[in-house]
Amino acid sequence: MKLQYIGTGAAEGFPGMFCQCDACRRAREAGGHNLKTRSCALIDGHVLMDLSPDLYAQSLNLGLELSRVQDLVVTHTHKDHFDSFFLGLRARDGATILPDRKEEENYLSVYGSSFVKAAVDKALEEEPYANDARIRFVNVEPGKWFQAGNLRFCPLKANHKKDEMCHIYAVTDGAASLLYANDTGTLSEESLQMVGSLGLVFDVVSMDCARGTLPGDGHMGIEENLELKKRLEQMGCAGSKTRYYLNHLSHMSGIIHDDLQKLMGPEGFTVSYDGMIVYIG
Repeated sequence: MKLQYIGTGAAEGFPGMFCQCDACRRAREAGGHNLKTRSCALIDGHVLMDLSPDLYAQSLNLGLELSRVQDLVVTHTHKDHFDSFFLGLRARDGATILPDRKEEENYLSVYGSSFVKAAVDKALEEEPYANDARIRFVNVEPGKWFQAGNLRFCPLKANHKKDEMCHIYAVTDGAASLLYANDTGTLSEESLQMVGSLGLVFDVVSMDCARGTLPGDGHMGIEENLELKKRLEQMGCAGSKTRYYLNHLSHMSGIIHDDLQKLMGPEGFTVSYDGMIVYIG
């Protein structure tokens, strides 16, 4: 399995586009991996995790062929993770079919909660030239596996947006497995028990770290990252070969990429950066 982090920043990006806080100033000065666009990821080149508002520029910078993406798995409907305008563009006639695909095969499957379904419907309604057949929605629920391409996904309830069912995902291709835990605070005991019931020992765990050294809320910080790592190991869901990555960084944490890596590297974590590729299994 190939995971590519397309963007690794939180809602404002890092540095924040209108912000002059110390963290944003230091990120601009340091450059490199400290500069982070809004989060999304690509698995095996055809499954997109979330729809970042930065995706067009990201695709040009990273050389991504988004026409090859056949499946979009959505965590929740915050606009930094679900850019409905881009979805409308995918449904238009301008989304020309690939040479090896028939018109009836030229569609994007979108997986998410009923809240995502409402957002998809609204996006198509607002795009007057949309061909609705180009978007096919699949409702997902916590604990119920679904197939996207050659990958299987299990949605798990996140601790994030209080008025919406938000998901993190366990992902497997049958040989390797990933826990993709973006945009969540401390997982509930119910979600942790569900993770434990999956029978997976994760090769890679990707965690939200938007809060950094601050106390967690609807996002995790360092304390929550360490606690989740400990719980996964106690439950047998992670082992000595499990690799841990931190993602979805925010300037509100007050800590830039380079400093976070120095702090968390000794704890067994790698801080992700835009364009980073992780081979799993």
